[in-house]
Amino acid sequence: MKRIIFPIILGGFLIISGCMPRLTTLYYWDDYSHVLYNFKKNPTPEASEKYKESLLKIINESKKYDRQVPPGIYAEYGYLLIKKGNKEDGLKYLDLEVKTYPESAKFVAHLKEMLNR
Repeated sequence: MKRIIFPIILGGFLIISGCMPRLTTLYYWDDYSHVLYNFKKNPTPEASEKYKESLLKIINESKKYDRQVPPGIYAEYGYLLIKKGNKEDGLKYLDLEVKTYPESAKFVAHLKEMLNR
């Protein structure tokens, strides 16, 4: 009897877990870790531009795939825009980070304070 019940229970768990949404599909990361690694390893202007393009791609394609933009992406993109001299658009992305993830408000406020110095 025990030999029959265990496979049935195990099979039930497998079926149920296959129907549940996966947490990894909540956000759209694209090739973020690879591009970030290359940028940190070799911080050239070309790598910086590729990193910026990667962040923008994540922002745009998250909507396309009906996923959330990962935490920190709006802030990173906004920070890069500000560093490149586009303060107005950069601040909009920092505000979007706080709107999307309210728990980032203190971090973004501190970041804005540092940028104003």
